[in-house]
Amino acid sequence: MQQVTHSGQNINIASFNALRRITRALDVHSRMLYRKWNITSPQMLALHKLASGNPFTLSSLAECLNLSMSTMNGIVDRLESRALVRRTRSTLDQRKVNLDITDAGRDLLDSVPELMRNLYSQAFNRFSPHEQELLGELLVKLADTIASAAPDPAANQKIMPAYDDLINPTEKDFTFH
Repeated sequence: MQQVTHSGQNINIASFNALRRITRALDVHSRMLYRKWNITSPQMLALHKLASGNPFTLSSLAECLNLSMSTMNGIVDRLESRALVRRTRSTLDQRKVNLDITDAGRDLLDSVPELMRNLYSQAFNRFSPHEQELLGELLVKLADTIASAAPDPAANQKIMPAYDDLINPTEKDFTFH
């Protein structure tokens, strides 16, 4: 079987390296956000979703952002402690807690530039509509394939939960949850 190459490199290796470069750019952007505005990328994504005007509960926001409930709860706790988000009980169902962005949260969104999202949009828009569709479909397929092959954390209690919105924790917690 013939191997596909890109610039003399196996396409498998070249594409993996490209994903690593993209991941690195996202990490650099995330750290800059945290240093300059004391907010993480997942927190920004949550604020953006809440600003969309759609009603969200903790579980619907977690599902929308592809995060676990415990991670989403931590993100919302931190946003709530900074008065960027508020939780309110539903008047129709007291068991349901709705999430809303506050005016302070909207002000923060207005003051923080979306550098990475803008950079991505500019790069993506350089592709033809056909290439955009193809790239989008292939990225979703790749993500789905990788996600389905990943081990289930619930099956192995020794796997630590992901703290997706912590960049530089002040405490070290080595206990297994």
